[in-house]
Amino acid sequence: MPCKIPASAYSDSATIKHFILYDVLQGIQPDKGFRKLCEILQKELDYPEYEYMYYQFYNGNLEPDMPRSFKGISDLPMDALAEIFGHLEVKNRFIARKVSKSFRDVIDYQKIDYSDFHISITDRSIRFELDDSVFTYSENPLPDFLPLWEPSYVEKTEIVNKDFQILALKDLEHVLLSAKTIQYFKVIFDGSSSKNQFELFSKLMENTKKLAVTEISIREERNEKALKILSFLKPGKLKTISLESTKKNGNLNDLVTMDQFKMAREIHIANYGILDSSLIDQFYGFDKFQVRLEEIRREDVIRIQTALEKLPNAGGWTFYCDNLQRVEVEQAIVQSKIVYHKKDYSRIYYKTKIQNSKYFIRFLFEEANFLIMSNRK
Repeated sequence: MPCKIPASAYSDSATIKHFILYDVLQGIQPDKGFRKLCEILQKELDYPEYEYMYYQFYNGNLEPDMPRSFKGISDLPMDALAEIFGHLEVKNRFIARKVSKSFRDVIDYQKIDYSDFHISITDRSIRFELDDSVFTYSENPLPDFLPLWEPSYVEKTEIVNKDFQILALKDLEHVLLSAKTIQYFKVIFDGSSSKNQFELFSKLMENTKKLAVTEISIREERNEKALKILSFLKPGKLKTISLESTKKNGNLNDLVTMDQFKMAREIHIANYGILDSSLIDQFYGFDKFQVRLEEIRREDVIRIQTALEKLPNAGGWTFYCDNLQRVEVEQAIVQSKIVYHKKDYSRIYYKTKIQNSKYFIRFLFEEANFLIMSNRK
């Protein structure tokens, strides 16, 4: 059936508006809709005008007029807004997101590389530190203090509201979804935090589809939950894992089966759980690790020495043990290989030669409960 719309209508502004409204309703992106409309009309249109009309409809204005002059930042093309928002500090991005849906769409589409992201969740407050900005959400004002590790130049924002958890999680969701990479990510759930808080946080993490984090530190009293957080991180990208539990009874049997563990380079779990000595060989591929053992036996030390001798690169391995028997370690050291030995009030040091290698194995007893073994030049 031939089209009955006269050719003159294709140049009519009202008809063009209808085409643009159709694109909005169909969810067609403005750049694709513009190209398609130019093909249909067989003429070159003005893209800034098309884009302006598109977002006027998108934001609920069903009777827009073509702009005669620039009225404000909202009239800028989306690529210009993206350039502006890309230079905003974290706090100002949060503010801009709440201005309009179009602003929020532009900001949420951007991906950001973050250096440091720390989250601390309790029953009374949610606090996160993002590079040089600190945000605290609570129902009542909290005491104003500056932690020793926090530099004085950080920009602090305090949100006091009875719905502080909802507000915090919304902002947290934006940060997680906008993160392209996070260099250092630290998560703390203290003993007062609720199961519901953890489940809500887990849901946000799950929506990120494997967050690209280089170094993770998790302190959580519900030990099985630390591994759940770890499971949301991208294996291979993650290089350093630090886990901590107040009760030191974390599930290490499950940890060693995770891809995040297998593909990392450093593991620090001495304050997370006690490692069964049968699992020590799962750690020999790491450059550095810290673990806690129930006991350190002579045969364990011999196995560790052998693994260090075969390590192609320098490595530093630390073993904590509340029942460390120094004699068990010293009996495992081959006396003929010792090239240096020193003893003082709080430490004992041995250095042994590795045959046909430029490396030496160092044994360092610090105080009474941990042993460092490393191979160095």
